[in-house]
Amino acid sequence: MTDRIYNVLFLCTGNSARSILGEAVLNHLGKGRFRAFSAGSQLKGQVHPLALETLRNAGISTEGLRSKA
Repeated sequence: MTDRIYNVLFLCTGNSARSILGEAVLNHLGKGRFRAFSAGSQLKGQVHPLALETLRNAGISTEGLRSKA
């Protein structure tokens, strides 16, 4: 079995919800096998509050999540 870590980029327009959710969920469930990142092409400038609430309700850390290009 390989110890390879796979990098995954979730890309969406605003990087405020969908890609942020993908990044956080894969980093949580991937348990070190995946390193997820997210970015957007037309930033909203902040993560949508409902995305953060959804992650917290699922027991997934929101530490370090931010809208980025």
